[in-house]
Amino acid sequence: MKKKLVLAILALGAASMLCGFDSAETAEGVLEKMSENSAAMESMSSNFGVNCDVAVEIGDGTTTSSIAVLVTADFDIQATLDPLATALDGSMTISTFGQGETIDMEMYMITGDDTLDTYIYMLDSTTDEDGEGSWQYSSTSLEDYDLQELIDLSSSIEYGELSDWGLDFELASEAIDYEGTECYLLSTIIDSSNLSTLIEKSEELVEDLTGEELLDEEDTDTLDYMLSYLDGLQINIDYYVDAETYLPVAFHMDLNNSDLTVLNDYLAAMLGAYDDEEYTTTVNIVLNDLSMDYTMSYDDVEEITVPEEALEAIASGEAEDLGDLTEDLDELTGGEDDYDYEDDYADDADDYTDDADDSYDSADDADDYTDDADESPEDAQEA
Repeated sequence: MKKKLVLAILALGAASMLCGFDSAETAEGVLEKMSENSAAMESMSSNFGVNCDVAVEIGDGTTTSSIAVLVTADFDIQATLDPLATALDGSMTISTFGQGETIDMEMYMITGDDTLDTYIYMLDSTTDEDGEGSWQYSSTSLEDYDLQELIDLSSSIEYGELSDWGLDFELASEAIDYEGTECYLLSTIIDSSNLSTLIEKSEELVEDLTGEELLDEEDTDTLDYMLSYLDGLQINIDYYVDAETYLPVAFHMDLNNSDLTVLNDYLAAMLGAYDDEEYTTTVNIVLNDLSMDYTMSYDDVEEITVPEEALEAIASGEAEDLGDLTEDLDELTGGEDDYDYEDDYADDADDYTDDADDSYDSADDADDYTDDADESPEDAQEA
């Protein structure tokens, strides 16, 4: 099941990069033309950027501490359909607790007759002190899958029926200038009212692609439990569609209007095992900016090739062999010792609280012991 899922995700990813949304000059007209014109494209170049500027404020009723988390990512991506191939090149920077880390990365995914070969180069500023990164390689068998069939099926989504997915796009009343290109602006919002529907429809799509269920009953229960703490989540989505070619040229997504009160209270309860009448733990997650931007252009990639240095690293044995990635995924996600988030976490929370109570008992015992020690000299004098 998981092998089929991985291949479906890969195919969906490549296809979605090359076949945008579908709906119209009402929202439905623009989306349908966008889908039709995108489907004719054989390749695409894009830039993918992420900005995460988040602070976690933790208070105890008297003082408040703030933990800042900064993450930025910038990647250039190229993709072709025939042959199906992807190249990625860029970097990600992470900063928290006054420490910074930069990861430079290249990745090439090339399909052969019956294989998907993946080449990954990574240079980590915190571990690769000599400034030299390393290559990794994997080869995944595709002999049980028809990639073209998967691509065709994923491209057959009726975007005019996106309302069934809980997605209702609105079309801006006026054209929008996006970096010199006159565009239609399509917008929608994903929140707690439609997120479950979107997930359910995505499950159905994966089942159509793979013939297997994405989530079993236990997985669904766990997901529902986790989503209950994201009640105020709001994901704002904007598509900029070239008014002349009806091709999407940019995509923006952010979570900046989310109300995380429920999640804040949940985290405060986790951290508040030692709360008493004098101290009450509070948590506040501040989303200064949590966004993703994606720009694209079409039919401008001739061929994706693997760098010679990657091939040399494999030939010399310097590249780490990751094996079949789907087999690794089976090992990571398989097994019978899955963690039940709702029941097991509740048990852990009880244990944590019991430990806290024991700590209080120990503190009381210590106070009693101190009192006894103070009284001992007086008893000696009376004697």
